[in-house]
Parts: sequence; C-alpha cells; structure tokens
Amino acid sequence: MSDILHRVELHNAEQGREVLIKHALPWVGEQLRQGRALVAEFRLLDDAITEAQRGYLHGVVLTEIALYGRANGEQYPMKVWKEYFRERLLPDRRLTSVNPFTGKKSRRRVRVSTEDLGVRRLAKYIDEVIAIAADELGVVVSEPMPPNLRPQRRQKLAANIDQDTGEILEPVTEQES
Repeated sequence: MSDILHRVELHNAEQGREVLIKHALPWVGEQLRQGRALVAEFRLLDDAITEAQRGYLHGVVLTEIALYGRANGEQYPMKVWKEYFRERLLPDRRLTSVNPFTGKKSRRRVRVSTEDLGVRRLAKYIDEVIAIAADELGVVVSEPMPPNLRPQRRQKLAANIDQDTGEILEPVTEQES
C-alpha cells in the first residue's frame, strides 16, 4: 500500500463500515500522527473507472497511434489524433440559449468531449478508436483494455472483491468473459 495514498472501494453499507473502521481510519490516524495534513474524497466508483479509462485512452491507445500511425505518410502527435477521433466519433451538438436582455434565441455548436461520456459510452468509444486505428492505420494496440474498465464485466469482478478489505482477490481474465 502506498504511503501517501489509501484507496478503497466501498460496495455496500456493511462492507463500507468494516473497511473504514478497520483499514482507512487507522491509516488516517497514522498519517496525522506523523504530521501529514490529509484531504478525504469520496466519489462514485464510476468516476474512478472513467478516469482509468481516460488514462488508458491517452496513455496507451492514442500514444501508440501517435507513435506508429501514419496518415498520408506523415506522423502526427497524440493531440492531433485525440481531436481527430473526437471530431469523427463524437459529433458536435447544438445548444439553444436565450439572451436574457433581448429575449432572442440563439443556437450554437457545442463540442462534445470524452469528459461528457459515461462508463459504457467511453468504453465503446475506446473500442471504436482501436478499431479505426487497426483498420485504417494498421496500428494494433499492444495492451488490451483492462477487463475492469469494461462495464459488462464489472459484475464478474465484484464477485472477486474481498468484502472486508475491498481488495480484488483474483482478476477476471479475457478467457473468463
């Protein structure tokens, strides 16, 4: 366990209480005794998964496309590919607003971002990017998406979580899905 981070997953009230009392609070107490100021943050588990998905998208998928992909014989940086796929797969939407002073309605295009996507849609988006990279650029992403980042596999994964500690006992493999 990291000396500067203590991360636990809470899945139900009983398990949450147990993990906080037995594991999180003692860790917090020790850090405070050592004079370290702390911040506590609780968020929905899906938020953590989408962060991990975005990390995989940027750190693996788009990075490999930038390293090995060539369009018209040229290599482009990751930011170019990121914007290309966002524009291709996440079309802009139109937003209607009213000017409070004039009462006039106006419409404008709003950029859709991967930040706007939930867990399922982001997993699908990543799969679409990987498929386009393979089909059109010949880039095969070397590191597959971890199973816990796919929402349909989360139920299988939850069965392998220690109810006392929140730790994953054995990861779900591709063969088990």
